[in-house]
Amino acid sequence: MLDTLRRLITDSLPSVPGTVSPVPPGDLRVAACALFLEMAHTSGDEAEAERHAIVDLLVRHFGLDTRGAMALVAAAGRQLEAAPRSVFTRQLVDEYDEEQRRMLADLIWEVARADGVADRHEAFLANRLEQQLGVTRAGPRHR
Repeated sequence: MLDTLRRLITDSLPSVPGTVSPVPPGDLRVAACALFLEMAHTSGDEAEAERHAIVDLLVRHFGLDTRGAMALVAAAGRQLEAAPRSVFTRQLVDEYDEEQRRMLADLIWEVARADGVADRHEAFLANRLEQQLGVTRAGPRHR
């Protein structure tokens, strides 16, 4: 499952040491990262733990190095300011199958719990994002 997700979102541009590849328009990684950033902003401010968790997720699951992950975060932040969340969720629903969207929901919960707990606002948003992504999950997810 992770390999499938990686193949779909792995950076397809050649990497040159010391440079950051531009993020192509419509990149699915930007859409996913925008949702991660939205989650990070839920508590009113973006905590360092959440920012670190997002970069770590992008490195582990999206095939980027740290610089590429930070560039993707910056691009996603700009696009999130310019477009409503629905643009990103619609793009992900159109491009990802259910298993990939479920994996993305798991990653969203990782961001929500980056500081050790998902508060009720984070849990509400994570549940809402799951609904918008068309996935349902069982069991409690916040404390």
